[in-house]
Amino acid sequence: MTKPKASLKSSLRKTVIGAYRARGKGKSNLWLVTSIKTNHDWILPSDRQLVHWIYYLETNQDVIDFDLAPEPILSHDDNEVRSTELDAIVNLKNKHQEWHEVKAGKGKDDATNRSQFLAQAAASSKNQASYLRFDDDDLKSKVKVSMRWLKPISFASAIKGQEHLQCRTALVMHLKNLKSGNIRQILDLMTEYDLNVVIGLISRLAIEGIINLDLNKCTFGLLSPWKYHG
Repeated sequence: MTKPKASLKSSLRKTVIGAYRARGKGKSNLWLVTSIKTNHDWILPSDRQLVHWIYYLETNQDVIDFDLAPEPILSHDDNEVRSTELDAIVNLKNKHQEWHEVKAGKGKDDATNRSQFLAQAAASSKNQASYLRFDDDDLKSKVKVSMRWLKPISFASAIKGQEHLQCRTALVMHLKNLKSGNIRQILDLMTEYDLNVVIGLISRLAIEGIINLDLNKCTFGLLSPWKYHG
């Protein structure tokens, strides 16, 4: 008897469980996220990776897309050939590429890490990319604003794959006319549409860089300020 095909939900569950077990003895959180920017679901193996993804990738308006599961990169130092699994390969709007690694602790300048850093920097330079390493010093100050972004990212994820062209056209027209304001002002102008969809589209436009959504001083809500970029 042929076995029934696994459902999408079942396959996804197995993927998550596989990723969880692959961490060995690691006890950090595992995050399954939906990226609007890449139209892809990603599994992030730690809280550090989550903050890095939100702040430096998904909501960074200089970034157009990224790969969070790139193939291992070979590099060389004075003593040996190294193989590094980068945490992200990032493509910027200026057509430049960055290679990202996320490290625990505050060891950027640690002598034990310097050999690998130099090898990876040389490999990235050979590929005309910039090599960036993010540790706790980089990520700690970004935690609060990153957590504030989880709400709009969730609204945008809820309408993943849905265009809502008529609503989006009306929304962009109001944003362009107003140039700046807060979320409440936009919702008051869009009452003929499902407001959850409108909020999802506002969040999507912020991720796309059409508007700048400022969450540095307040959580995402009716009074959140925005500016139109076009």
